[in-house]
Amino acid sequence: MALALSEQKAKEANLITAQQEGFQAAMEMLGRATSVGKTAFDPKEPGGRRARRHIPDLILRELSFSGQAMTASQIAKAINYIPERTETALQRMEKAGRVVRTGKGQWAIDIAAMGQLNGQAAADSNAKYRQGSR
Repeated sequence: MALALSEQKAKEANLITAQQEGFQAAMEMLGRATSVGKTAFDPKEPGGRRARRHIPDLILRELSFSGQAMTASQIAKAINYIPERTETALQRMEKAGRVVRTGKGQWAIDIAAMGQLNGQAAADSNAKYRQGSR
């Protein structure tokens, strides 16, 4: 019984590792580095503070991964951020033309912003290709 439970736990650990590797590969394809290790609190670093996160990028990433419109509270929960500040960031992004608000109070990526997001990933990918071919 204990052996079967141990094998099941090992399989679960392998699945989690595969999911993390898949996420990392997806982030690399988008040309963006994940900030998982960079945002953790490290008291050994000067000031002992965690690195600042670029909330608009996190919002765009979450909206692009979800593939559907989301409310500000859903976005805040997904990016682990304060709902009021998420709403403020969304309003600023709307003024900049990066996101649009639907009639149902949900937010989605603006078509033009999606093209810029995809263009940035393509540009980053092309730059990496050119650097590697030298």
